[in-house]
Amino acid sequence: MEKVLVFGGTFDPPHNEHVRIALFALNYLGLSKLVVVPTYLPAYKRNSLLSFEDRVELTKLAFAGDDRVVVDEIEKRREKDNYAALVLPELKKKYGEITYMIGGDSLDYFDEWYMPKKILDTCEIAVVPRAGREEFCGERLEKKIEELKKKFGGKFSILPILGGDVSSTRVRAQMAFSCFDDVPEGVAEYIEKNKLYADFHEMVKKVRRFEDDALFEHTKAVVMTALDLNSDFRMGFAFDKVFTAALLHDNAKQRKSLDGLSVPFDAIGSPVLHQFLGAQKAKRDFGVEDEEVLSAISCHTSAKKNMSEFEKLIYTADSVSYDRTYEPIPKLREKVFENFEEGFKSVLEYTYQKVDKSKMYPLTEQAYEYYIKNDRK
Repeated sequence: MEKVLVFGGTFDPPHNEHVRIALFALNYLGLSKLVVVPTYLPAYKRNSLLSFEDRVELTKLAFAGDDRVVVDEIEKRREKDNYAALVLPELKKKYGEITYMIGGDSLDYFDEWYMPKKILDTCEIAVVPRAGREEFCGERLEKKIEELKKKFGGKFSILPILGGDVSSTRVRAQMAFSCFDDVPEGVAEYIEKNKLYADFHEMVKKVRRFEDDALFEHTKAVVMTALDLNSDFRMGFAFDKVFTAALLHDNAKQRKSLDGLSVPFDAIGSPVLHQFLGAQKAKRDFGVEDEEVLSAISCHTSAKKNMSEFEKLIYTADSVSYDRTYEPIPKLREKVFENFEEGFKSVLEYTYQKVDKSKMYPLTEQAYEYYIKNDRK
């Protein structure tokens, strides 16, 4: 029986970083085979997923040409209860001694997994440190491993490679903007040929017509920031929901004609007009019916009191989006990615302090009172 590396994931889609890390680990650990295990989740359960069959085909294309790689459809054969603790023993029985590779971000909540001790009793864990988040690499990662060893036992190794700050969610968003730089050539060809991940192409083209180059680059940055925050803090909002709100947040910024639409009278002529018009035009011009998406667009500049987590997400992503490189935004962005709720409050306070109080929109004043002043009493 061979010694193999097991690498699981949704692979929605598989990207260059998946391939780079997996093949590095295979070679570094001196193992003879890489068993790639796509997660079996029917597309109807999560609208952001392709069908299992498409994801399997894409995964095979991603690793094409390397005869050490096997794509195993064990999760489809099992159909349900595909916890690692139940799947890994079957893979061990089939292939022999196995090492299971996971990312540092997954290790961070490993003790919340189903039957973590059984996983560690079955195989060694090879951990890939992740770029972009301090807690997923370095000393903090080593400390987490020591905690898990004391709690469950088992064997861990940290691979001497830094996983890029890339995710399948981010790659899907890039492809919505017709960018395929982060996937292998065969994967890109299959996606384009079969028109996969094309749901947002027309919406993106329409937004592009309404925004100049600078604003469109900002829009893309807000999309990426919002998706990363949603993922990093495990907020659980659907890809489509986050993408739509972030993509359309400024759709009316460069088309401020009222067109007979209903907006607050005191917003007319103000810097926040575009948020109210944006919500109305998102509904009229893009067919958006999700009230939470529309609400998030309608307060993404001013904020307001008693915001939902989704409204906070879009407001914060816009405020600290990756394209904003002027001070103090990079420092605020770091705070947001360390602690979302506290980061949100820091962003709100910064906005409140920089705006001329005589021109401040009432919703911003109310938000400051609700989140900052009341919090200090």
